Amino acid sequence: MTRTERVIEIENLSIAAAQGGVTLVDDVSLHVDAGGCLGIVGESGSGKSLTLRSVLGLLPPTLKQTRGTTRFQRKPGEGLRSVAPRELRGHGVSMIFQEPMSSLNPTMRIGDLVAAGPRALGMSRRAAADRALQLLAEVGVPHPEQRARAWPHQLSGGQRQRVMIAMALSVEPSLLLCDEPTTALDTTVQDQILTLVERLRAERGLALIFVSHDLSVISRIAGRTAVMYAGRIVEQGPTHDLVDDPSHPYTRALIDSMPQLHGPPSRLRTISGSPPTAGLLPPGCRFAPRCPHAADVCLDADPPLLAIGPHRATACVRQPVTNAGEQP
Repeated sequence: MTRTERVIEIENLSIAAAQGGVTLVDDVSLHVDAGGCLGIVGESGSGKSLTLRSVLGLLPPTLKQTRGTTRFQRKPGEGLRSVAPRELRGHGVSMIFQEPMSSLNPTMRIGDLVAAGPRALGMSRRAAADRALQLLAEVGVPHPEQRARAWPHQLSGGQRQRVMIAMALSVEPSLLLCDEPTTALDTTVQDQILTLVERLRAERGLALIFVSHDLSVISRIAGRTAVMYAGRIVEQGPTHDLVDDPSHPYTRALIDSMPQLHGPPSRLRTISGSPPTAGLLPPGCRFAPRCPHAADVCLDADPPLLAIGPHRATACVRQPVTNAGEQP
C-alpha cells in the first residue's frame, strides 16, 4: 500500500433532523489517503462528530442522512467502491469514542470486551483471549493479564481509553475514526494517548480521521485539516499551511484563541458572539455576524468552498483580507 492510495472518500454528505428537516451537516466532502491523517476541527455543534458517526451509520434515530455517498478501499491495491455504512463496521473501519468513562459495557470484563472483535472475525474463544492480551500490551495497559479480569469501573480514564483503542484495533482496521478521544482526559494523559495513536498509525499504516475542538491537538497529529463551522467546511488544506497562513477568518479566530506558551503575557482572545442555531442561519456567510472582516458582499450568499491553490480551499469571498486588515 502506498501513501497515495485513497482509503475513503465521502462526497456531498448532508445530515438533517428526521422531523422538521433542519440541516445540521451541509454538503461535506472529505477524503483520506493510506497512512494519512485528516483532522476535523471546529466549535461544539459544528457537525464534526455527526460527520464522523455517519461513516458507520451511527447517527441517532432523530437524525438522518439526506444526501451523500461513501466509497471505501476494501484491500490495498483495490479501487474505491460505494459502501453502505453498516458494511464498514468491523470490516476495515473502527471508531474510538469521546467518553471512555461511559463507552465501555460495564457488565463485561476488559478481556471479554477486547476479545469480542476477534471472536466476531471467527477466532476461537482461546485464541481471541490471547489476542486480547496482546492488544492490551500493545496499547500500553500495564499488567494485561490482571487488567483483562478487571471491570471497566476499576480502571482510570486513561486506561479505559487505551482499552477503547485496543477494541478498535481488534478487527484489524485500515481506517480509524477518532471522535475527540482526548477531551475527557487531563493534559498528561492526553499527551500519552496522542503519542500512542501516532505510534500505532506509523507501525500499522493506519489512516485516521481525528475530530477535535482543539486546534493544537489537530496541528500535532493531522497532515491535513478541515475546519467546520455551522455544519459546513469553511477551509481545508495541509495543516501546516492552514495554521501558518489561514485563508478563512474563522480559522484565524481559532488560532488567535489558542493560548501562547512563548512571548510576553497577553490577554487570551475569544471569538465574539455565538455559533448560529441550526434552522436559524444568518443570511449569506454563516460566520458573517462574528467576522471582523464582514462586508455587505458577505450577506449576499453563503460562499461555496473554492480552491485557492492545488491543495487548499476556502469559503470566503474576502479571502485576501483574512490576515491583513481592510485591504482589497
